[in-house]
Amino acid sequence: MLLLLKTALIPRHSADKLKPPHIVVIMADDLGWNEVSWHNPDILTPRMEAISGEGVRLNRSYTHAMCTPSRAALLTGKYGWRLGLQRQAISRYLPMGLNSSVKLLPEYLQEGGYATHMVGKWHLGYCNAAYLPTRRGFLSFFGQYCHSVDYYTKYTSGMNNHGVGYDLHDNEEITYEGNREFSTDLYTRKAVDIIANHDTTKTTKPLFLYLSYQAPHAPLRTPPEKYKSLYRGKPDKNFNLKKAATISALDAGVGRVYDALREFGLYENSVLVFTTDNGGYNTPGRTDANFPLAGHKRQHLEGGVRGVGFVNSPLLAAKGRTSNRLLFITDWFSTILNLAGMEDRVPEDTDSFPMWDTIAEDKASPRSEIIFTIDQNVYEETWSAVILKNGYKLIWGQESILRWDIPDKSCNTKLYEINHDPTESTNLAHWKDHKRRVGNMKKTIMDVFRSSRFLEPDYPRLDSRGFPANNDGLIATGWCQLPSLDLTERAHYKHDSV
Repeated sequence: MLLLLKTALIPRHSADKLKPPHIVVIMADDLGWNEVSWHNPDILTPRMEAISGEGVRLNRSYTHAMCTPSRAALLTGKYGWRLGLQRQAISRYLPMGLNSSVKLLPEYLQEGGYATHMVGKWHLGYCNAAYLPTRRGFLSFFGQYCHSVDYYTKYTSGMNNHGVGYDLHDNEEITYEGNREFSTDLYTRKAVDIIANHDTTKTTKPLFLYLSYQAPHAPLRTPPEKYKSLYRGKPDKNFNLKKAATISALDAGVGRVYDALREFGLYENSVLVFTTDNGGYNTPGRTDANFPLAGHKRQHLEGGVRGVGFVNSPLLAAKGRTSNRLLFITDWFSTILNLAGMEDRVPEDTDSFPMWDTIAEDKASPRSEIIFTIDQNVYEETWSAVILKNGYKLIWGQESILRWDIPDKSCNTKLYEINHDPTESTNLAHWKDHKRRVGNMKKTIMDVFRSSRFLEPDYPRLDSRGFPANNDGLIATGWCQLPSLDLTERAHYKHDSV
């Protein structure tokens, strides 16, 4: 009786720590700010609108400007520029990956008793088996290694005439399951299977599921008729039916995962996180993917880095609202470890803040600063550094990532008061009242740039050993060596060599 009384008196947040929640993270690929129904009624996303509406919509949820650095930031809690991944995505046939010396979120969670599973797009390297998701903390993986495959055939495009390769894997083996099945539907089905088979009556393990869709990444294919038919009667003029229907397929998938959590008894102790990896891209002839925000994927204007995001959970104390608290994609790392009762395992050098109280109770965000990128290409004489601090965003140099070198923009300086000017219409950089602010923000950037925290990007040339023609027509692993230096050694080596 005394034990029961003590249990009843435990505060709710402490009781939750005794029973870690099931956690589902869903990531969309290139979903734009203007491509969900609560921002644009022409796009039909009723399930996400309802699910986010009963949870918390994250109005200031930021990402990196491109997919690989965002995915790395989510799983490591580190900025992409600390991993040397700030310049571009890890393209096919590059002999590189997310450094294997960095411990990933699923590795921590598995040590904490979680059953960890991944479905969908990896895009963090595959040339060596040590880079694969099943070697980085996931008990199972079903999906694609590369950034872009055909939604139906699962073949890559013929990049630079290097041939096409088949890219669908079940753990570390090629699979032809779901042949000709639209990939969004296939990944949804596999995610629901994982939820359905996580029998809470037979295991005490909480579930961590990372569902990483490729939608609505290009190249688009016409989705199944059940998604196209939703737009029957919509005018074709100024409307991309193929992309809109692809987003509606994504919406249906998120709804099915939410329903599965309820159907199979996991929902009451679960947290569902939705985020995009970066801003949207504009299809030919259009500029509205992120309207009214300026810019797009690969740019550090708001349209490239302010992502669609929300959380749905019965554990939220304050629901049915929109949060304007600042959050960066790295913050999911600490937030999830805290939810799992593993706050003592968060590394000291993390770029991640625990955000659960901010999200669940609308408390102030512990974050006041985001450094989106620091990058210099001495060969092309280009520079780009972007920081958001205390409501002001400084774009110093190129606003685009340095995969595209624009030397005449490397001396640009732009300052925007984002809280009052989210469309970045008024450059304050040369206003007398803001010169000191600009100087202090540049100093913050240079202090980091000169420190061992900064890591120069190192993108090797394409390696013919990875071409599908040399791997039986497959996107395959096992054709590159791991780097001789781990991440810490490489950072200090680069720093000492400057």
